[in-house]
Amino acid sequence: MSVTNRIWGCCEDNNYSGDYLECVVCTKSYHIDCLSLSTDVNMRDSSEWECPLCITQRPKSSNNDNTPVRFNPNVTLRACKRQALQSPPSTALSASDIRNIFQEYTLKISSKIDSLSNSIGAELKTVKEEITDMRNSMDFMNSKFESLLREHEETKKVMVKLQKENSVLQSNVKDLNARINTLEQNARSANIEIQCVPERKTENLVHIVTQLGAVVGCAVSQEQIVHCSRIAKMKSNSSRPKSVVVQFASKRIRDEFLAASINFNRERSREEKLNSSHLGFNGEKTAIYVVDHLSPLNKTLHAAARSTAKEKGYKHVWVRNGRIFMRKTDGSSYIIVRDLDSLNNLK
Repeated sequence: MSVTNRIWGCCEDNNYSGDYLECVVCTKSYHIDCLSLSTDVNMRDSSEWECPLCITQRPKSSNNDNTPVRFNPNVTLRACKRQALQSPPSTALSASDIRNIFQEYTLKISSKIDSLSNSIGAELKTVKEEITDMRNSMDFMNSKFESLLREHEETKKVMVKLQKENSVLQSNVKDLNARINTLEQNARSANIEIQCVPERKTENLVHIVTQLGAVVGCAVSQEQIVHCSRIAKMKSNSSRPKSVVVQFASKRIRDEFLAASINFNRERSREEKLNSSHLGFNGEKTAIYVVDHLSPLNKTLHAAARSTAKEKGYKHVWVRNGRIFMRKTDGSSYIIVRDLDSLNNLK
């Protein structure tokens, strides 16, 4: 009997080309691979071989019951194995079936791969676009930063240049202010300032000056007085009367008048120093001061010097020919106050 016309008891592989055995009882054929026989069984005479099914159905020889004999442990049928979960049916598959199944799974896997590839490709495209946008943004920001950095460097150079120019200008302004102050003070070289003279509506300032000269012992005529007037207060809310500025015909006359006033006060007690009663004013006595007529800058500097002297314990502050002097003690050397910086440097 040909292989293709046999009745198989193990599987349906009619194209099997390997060794097989034929049961002498049921005449069914079994593949050696399907039987998984041991080597010694394979070598038996095939003319006496019985299949496992016929052996189990044969009655025992020791009694007359129909109990099947136990299964031969040396014979194992592949069909007796328990089917695994999720495994294909135990029915034997042909090579074409396996090929078709493999092709089907291959198509499914290819479809899944194509779908996954398309999805990943779309995601990657989006990521690439975002990366490109970020790179463009970074390039733009970098160019702006470089531009700002260049502008900053240029600005720094301009600032350094302006600082140098400003320093020079400040020095020039300070020098010009000093020169202007000197010119203003020199223009006042023939002037004196009389402070705290009581004000009257019908007052005659020239007469007051000539009368004051007679009191201190320096007689001056009206012809020696070029100009005489009151000046505005430095502090509008001050209760002191407006000062009287007197311009003499020469600096010599001015110096004599000022020296006579200083000597007059030096030789007298505090109560007898020059006051309003010497000029014929009735009422409470008020001190009258005859001083140099200072420029606005020197007036500010003189006030600052007096304040600094109180703070740092300087005993004397005085003005001579438009210049301000300070002395800490009677025996110490004097200091010329030229500007506010010289006051800040005092110890």
